[in-house]
Amino acid sequence: MPKSYDLIVIGTGAAGAGAASRCREAGWKVAIVDSLPYGGTCQLRGCYPKKVLVGASEALDWVRRMEGKGIRAPGAAIDWPELMRFKQTFVEGVGQGNEKWLREAGVEVLHGDARFTAPTVVRVDGRELESRLGFFHPRFSTSIPPGKILLDSPLQGSV
Repeated sequence: MPKSYDLIVIGTGAAGAGAASRCREAGWKVAIVDSLPYGGTCQLRGCYPKKVLVGASEALDWVRRMEGKGIRAPGAAIDWPELMRFKQTFVEGVGQGNEKWLREAGVEVLHGDARFTAPTVVRVDGRELESRLGFFHPRFSTSIPPGKILLDSPLQGSV
């Protein structure tokens, strides 16, 4: 028999984690699942890390444009391995921090691929989970009613 929840959130980026937290605050029984580290693309692989890399390239561009105008920086260059180590300091611990925050909020935190096995059921690492009110997956829809969209689409299967 599947474990029952009011809402199952698939994906742990800002939208998914926010939905899980708010629904839990409203008294819903909520689970959240991701096959990747918690935090989503923006925090771990996109927006935040990108700002470090773009900032470095902009700084180097400004130095080169100002050369001969009061700025002397011969040999100014990006040390890619060092820059990547610095970038990593912005994402270290993000996943664990997000998991801790969600657990403390009362959300059940799960790891693995979510695979739909029935209109109201997903399987995560051999465990069946049933959602009474629906699923939330920010990449596909703001709300996925049981039996709709994913089961009737070419996206059926592992999410």
